[in-house]
Amino acid sequence: MAFGAVKSFADRKPQMTTNTSPTFSTLGRSPSIGPPAYTTDDLLAARYENFSRWVHLMRVAIAAITLVVSVAIIACAGASLRAFSNSRLEPEWILPLWPLNVDLRPSHAVLGCGIAVALLSLAYLAVAFIPMRQRLHNTNLVSTVLSFLCLCAALFTIVFASVVTNNLAYNTYSGTLNSWTCRWHGFDNVAPSNFTKICNDGMAALDLVIVLVIVEVLAVGATAWGWWVEMKLKKGGVGAAKSEVELV
Repeated sequence: MAFGAVKSFADRKPQMTTNTSPTFSTLGRSPSIGPPAYTTDDLLAARYENFSRWVHLMRVAIAAITLVVSVAIIACAGASLRAFSNSRLEPEWILPLWPLNVDLRPSHAVLGCGIAVALLSLAYLAVAFIPMRQRLHNTNLVSTVLSFLCLCAALFTIVFASVVTNNLAYNTYSGTLNSWTCRWHGFDNVAPSNFTKICNDGMAALDLVIVLVIVEVLAVGATAWGWWVEMKLKKGGVGAAKSEVELV
């Protein structure tokens, strides 16, 4: 029995087996998975999504610049008003430095403009970095409202300060804070020591308001660009497909 078992084992023919191990020619290849097919709409959608990120960065940069300029306006206008308050004497003094009726409305308007624009800029920066759905659409709405408010505030301040100052330009008994102190320009020997500084601070504040108008015009342009990008994204179907994700 043992001999027959050994014989039958020896008489077995080797069976052909299929080699399932990967060969060198197929190693590293995945023939069943091809490269993704990109359409023209997909490429345009990716392009406009990239634009939306640039819009976000531009508006954040403009808001930061606006905040810096408005803080400088507050500093200059506040310094001139503080100097006036410290040097103003009561009417019973024989030699008062200031006329009886100094019109502080332009200086107050400049200071109020700086405070308002600074608060609005901080509001936009806070909204821009809050995680939210449909960020591009929401930031477009916020940017539209805040940029127009800042632009209107700066324009009103320039017009109001110019009108009031021009009305009192030839009044020898009154004037604004800037007009009265700047009259002494060039008479440093007889002018009070702080008049030059008050004049420079007041004129710097007005110049910064003009800079603020230019920056806000850029902000309005960036807002218009944001609405254009959102329109292109929705037209390509990206707005509906990505309603639950951030576009910026």
